[in-house]
Amino acid sequence: MQSSYSKETLYCIGHENYDKLNDLSLVLSEEGYWETPESVIHKSVEDMLALYVQALCVSLSLFCKTYHREDMEFILDITKTDILGIEKENISFEGIREAADRIVNSPPILLQLCNLYDLEKKDCMAATFMDALFNILLALTDLCQARNRDTASYLMAYYKKVNVFYNSGDTYIYRMGEREVFRKINSEEFSTTPLFLKTSHRMAGEDRTHNDRGGSKESHTPKSQKSAVAEKQELTAGSAHTDAETEKDGLKELLSELDALIGLDEVKKEINSLINLIKVKKIREEYGMPAMNISYHMVYTGNPGTGKTTVARLVAAIYKELGILSKGNLVETDRSGLVAGYVGQTALKVKEVVEEALGGVLFIDEAYSLAGDNLSGDFGKEAVDALVKLMEDNRDNLVVIVAGYKEEMKSFLKSNTGLISRFNRFIEFPDYTAKELTEILLSMAGKAGLTVEEEAIEHITEYLAAMDAEKTKEFGNARGIRNIFEKILINQANRLAVLDKPTKEQVAVINLLDVV
Repeated sequence: MQSSYSKETLYCIGHENYDKLNDLSLVLSEEGYWETPESVIHKSVEDMLALYVQALCVSLSLFCKTYHREDMEFILDITKTDILGIEKENISFEGIREAADRIVNSPPILLQLCNLYDLEKKDCMAATFMDALFNILLALTDLCQARNRDTASYLMAYYKKVNVFYNSGDTYIYRMGEREVFRKINSEEFSTTPLFLKTSHRMAGEDRTHNDRGGSKESHTPKSQKSAVAEKQELTAGSAHTDAETEKDGLKELLSELDALIGLDEVKKEINSLINLIKVKKIREEYGMPAMNISYHMVYTGNPGTGKTTVARLVAAIYKELGILSKGNLVETDRSGLVAGYVGQTALKVKEVVEEALGGVLFIDEAYSLAGDNLSGDFGKEAVDALVKLMEDNRDNLVVIVAGYKEEMKSFLKSNTGLISRFNRFIEFPDYTAKELTEILLSMAGKAGLTVEEEAIEHITEYLAAMDAEKTKEFGNARGIRNIFEKILINQANRLAVLDKPTKEQVAVINLLDVV
């Protein structure tokens, strides 16, 4: 990915975020959190921060195979020290790799202390720390034009490794979750996550900036860095406006696609109501109001062929546009994709499917078949138990939609208390009317470049209207219409085959003989 930032801007971003890390570290020291670690490792908090940032930057550069002079200069410039020994004459390439790996693979002590601070002070220092750290790493990769899949792989792996040290507890005002990390890594623009910071350490940082450096931060910023800051602000402001417009257009297009679906009026109302609820939730968060807990998982009930999979695919994309999911993909599965034939294998199979769906929606059709599993041991129950756990573990970046017949789905949800608490949004998909099924067939014909004569349309509508409820259920709604359309095409082909050379007009028409 080609960076849109100049070298000057990237250096400025590195300095700004390292200064933020330094301010947070000094808060830890002043509040007494560094006293015990310092007595063991015999390093000041400033030295420990420089060592950790340098090691992480070196490790990333080596992983992405971009470690050269430009990387070294950036790392040394923002930390203003060579505590890792990057420029030592007698240190080998492997020596610097080992030194960096040793630090990176050790528990992130500063992040742990930020977490402890948050738990005790009900603050969000750890998320602020992580956000600034990621900005430095991304500035480094942009400097070397190395923002690619390898970079994303490294940073996501790093996040998952250290995540356990700061995402515990319920006292955070803000958490930097996997969804936010994914967006940050894959965005071309730099952004500071909108944290609701307590006045305590924000003001402490500002006071230190003023007192320790003999003036305000701005007064000590070189002219070149000031212009770089202005450049970054203009780019970020412009990109924010563009991103908002793109998101709005993308959502509008998806809603138009939803609205264009034949029938499903009540389904459309439910989806639009959910979208409005999510929008208001985001507005509340912007105003710093108490968070609204919304479950995004859903239960779709109805007969086969009523559009459940189609709507689920649209919902996945809509959730992405609204920032609920990072990818917006849809992974479809059923019992056969989740249950294995041997004890212990089912949980692994469920885990594989969930991992494939991360960032999107996992759609489980005929989910009720996982309950009442008397004929094949307890494998269905094992699959449900594993699914519930994985839903909790990945609650920030996974939505599950289960589908099936209404009464059977009620029994399914009762099979595990974890399901009942997670699925509280039900959308019923009614059978299509005869008129709607006819519209679906005409839509299929139109896409195939065919025109259906009026007599043929009337015959199809009468046939569909004459079906009773049981026959309608067996018919399969849109699936049944697809079968009818295929038979019509066969009938038309047989009719035209007896002609020496049918005209284009004859090939493009479906008449009464083709549908009876």
